Amino acid sequence: MSGLVAYAGAAIGVSAVATMEFDWWLADASRPVPVVAELEPAMKAIGDLPVGTRSAQGLPKHEIRFENVSFAYRADSRPILDGLNLTIPAGTSLAIVGQNGAGKTTLVKLLARLYDPTAGVVRVDGIDLRELDADSWRGQIAAAFQDFVRYQLPLRENVAPAGAPDDVVRKALEDAGAANLAELDTVLSKQFAGGTDLSGGQWQRVALARALAAVAQGAKVVILDEPTAQLDVRGEAEVFDRILRVTRGLTTILVSHRFSTVRHADRICVLENGRVVELGTHDELMAAGGRYKTMFQLQAARFVDGRDPYDEAGEDR
Repeated sequence: MSGLVAYAGAAIGVSAVATMEFDWWLADASRPVPVVAELEPAMKAIGDLPVGTRSAQGLPKHEIRFENVSFAYRADSRPILDGLNLTIPAGTSLAIVGQNGAGKTTLVKLLARLYDPTAGVVRVDGIDLRELDADSWRGQIAAAFQDFVRYQLPLRENVAPAGAPDDVVRKALEDAGAANLAELDTVLSKQFAGGTDLSGGQWQRVALARALAAVAQGAKVVILDEPTAQLDVRGEAEVFDRILRVTRGLTTILVSHRFSTVRHADRICVLENGRVVELGTHDELMAAGGRYKTMFQLQAARFVDGRDPYDEAGEDR
């Protein structure tokens, strides 16, 4: 009898502890719910973009134009872009440079219509970007951002998530300098049987191949936002030489801090305080002796010193 009493007491005690622990877990798990609920209105205001209906198929044929564009991520924060004016002729390459916070990444995110301007307008062949069907416009864009997605899927699906013939996938990998990474059926994660892990630089080449595969399937605008930051200077220059050859005749926008790369673009745009302060070819901007020449010479001096000539300014908003 005493054994039964002891067993019952122990069972009740364990049950009480388990119940209290479970109650604590529920309370802790539910704590973020009201915080997230309060964020929803603010997120909705940014995330709900007006729905356009016009097809973007084949655009741009003439130009992309930013007209007096301003943008702030919050109503109570300073604008990242402030009255920016910029014309990008279709079929040309444009490199965008500037210090941290100048608005480089913001500019290409507006172009991809991840956000809309808070003032001004972005036009594609004269059409307000907001009038275009968002999915149709994004279908015209091949993008590789520095915060690219790494899918724990076969290499084939990492390069062409929406599907593509194997010859397109292989050509994209070759053009990105990633021809011998793995077989197309190899899962890019060692958490799966037969899978493999990639280095940061190898992943960046896969992300570039993803953009090039989109080009092969009809994209007309190529956005490259610091997609090779984990490659060394020579590796990045080699990759971008390949990409500029493959995308010749398309509208290509390149964001990079490395001037050894941007000098190969048709034109270079210098952003400062959310506006274009210089625009021209490498030779024109060097001859002008302005902001671009100062930044170029600073990096050249670092290279002579044996350091990676990478601008101290990191990713900007």
